Amino acid sequence: MLLSIVVPVYNVEEYLEICIDSLLVQDLKIEEYEIIAVNDGSTDTSLEVLEALRKKHKNIRIISQENQGLSGARNTGLENARGLYVLFVDSDDTLLPNTIKSLINLAEKNKLDILEFGAAGVLNNGDTVYEATSSSNNAVLSGPEYIKNISYISSACNKLYNLNYLNTNKLRFLERVYIEDIEFNTRAIFLCKKIMAIDTIIAHFLQRPGSITRSKSFEKNKKMIYDIYTVLNVINDFTETTVTKRSPAYIPLKKRVSSLVATLLLRVLKETKDYKIKTTIISKLKDKNLYPTKYETETVDKERFMLFANTEFLFSLTTYIFTLINKVRNEK
Repeated sequence: MLLSIVVPVYNVEEYLEICIDSLLVQDLKIEEYEIIAVNDGSTDTSLEVLEALRKKHKNIRIISQENQGLSGARNTGLENARGLYVLFVDSDDTLLPNTIKSLINLAEKNKLDILEFGAAGVLNNGDTVYEATSSSNNAVLSGPEYIKNISYISSACNKLYNLNYLNTNKLRFLERVYIEDIEFNTRAIFLCKKIMAIDTIIAHFLQRPGSITRSKSFEKNKKMIYDIYTVLNVINDFTETTVTKRSPAYIPLKKRVSSLVATLLLRVLKETKDYKIKTTIISKLKDKNLYPTKYETETVDKERFMLFANTEFLFSLTTYIFTLINKVRNEK
């Protein structure tokens, strides 16, 4: 079997059939690939949708489990995968028709651990919001070289992974945190012997209001804040213990950590209504010697923000004012 496509499923009855249909109009024979749908404790009709699809298509496998979150569902899929390669497809996203075989051929030809491809963010009406692509210009790179030279996409859903490579290096997703892809790919890419990127758009990522990145829920945003801290801390520890200063990936990863600090502090500033969150986060960052930041960030906008945020008094005062504003808005 050439490929396992892992699809985490949780309460996505509205989108699920469209997603699975896109995986069935591919240029592989049915016996060459499997679709592993991990029903992660859905409480809507998602399981019924999957069962109806399985009756029609024998390469669909359904695994049901108690809710373990996106990472837990992906890890379950990995433990049960039988293909030479693995794709992760979120259950509200799609792949373009007849695009998979060329990816596998390229990965086989170059004996790749990971192959990155392009993706587009789309709305329900089909309009494209953004296109995200990277390219190594046909060059096959090592992981450290890739991190140094390629501005790659953090998502796990625009990469073809060699399953044996993931299993040999015990690469699994950090469970029950948001932005798990950033942490996973930091490790997965760095450890690569062979990786490349093509700028062909293969995947469409649905941009829907329920996404955590666009959520207005205070509790979800609070969890996101602490999860960003968890992820940047794990990446920083990995950089210090495994990457080391001699690696060409060291400075780029330090910049990534600084960028995540900027993302974290921006969320603290704009989205909290509990000032204690700011106090706790700053204290945690200081304990890890991550505030004020000592390395540049990855973008000009974040660098400008950190010029302000690294001044603790000014950042604290502004956060306090925003906290009061958010409380008033919440009361209304």
